Amino acid sequence: MGTVMLDAAVTIKQIPDHYFQAIGSGTGAIAAWEAALRLREDGRFGDHISKLHLSQNLPFAPMVNAWNACQRKIIPEIDMPEPKKSISDIFADVLSNRAPPYSVNGGVFDALEDTDGLMYGITNNEAKEAKALFESFEGIDILPPSAVAVASLIKSIDTENVDKDDVILLNIAGGGVERLKEDYTLSNIEPVASAKSPEIPLEDVLGK
Repeated sequence: MGTVMLDAAVTIKQIPDHYFQAIGSGTGAIAAWEAALRLREDGRFGDHISKLHLSQNLPFAPMVNAWNACQRKIIPEIDMPEPKKSISDIFADVLSNRAPPYSVNGGVFDALEDTDGLMYGITNNEAKEAKALFESFEGIDILPPSAVAVASLIKSIDTENVDKDDVILLNIAGGGVERLKEDYTLSNIEPVASAKSPEIPLEDVLGK
């Protein structure tokens, strides 16, 4: 997962000043941080590391809540109350990891602290507006997690957390699904089971 950072540095000939990514587990951000550390040690791409700008989709944002409260540990009842309902309400549901490696040594907390990083809580509307904006400029559709990352970049610019001359790496983790549908005939695979509500026990969904 750190190859995004490595490829960017090789392409632009320097370590980016800022790195933006939406996170569920945060492992991609940890990998980007570790890659930046290796690039700095190498010495050919600069003597700094990228400032991490990480985002989650509100209302499910346990790492955002913990980080903004200056907590090393996620407190479930405070940082992710009613998790099933919150997860069902978010646009980018793939970002809904309930046990991320946030507090462990070398985890998300340490990565943010080492890079003087920031975290952003992004609403569904902000993500959808960012998705439409990106697609209008770039001509390619992106997935909801990528839209959350784009929204965090917009918010960072609005709050002047980045300067116009900074070198920024924006991780667009997935897209092109709508383009794929235009270019190919796709076959849908029907699910074996589905639940109409997050409150339904797994055993009932599977019929056990």
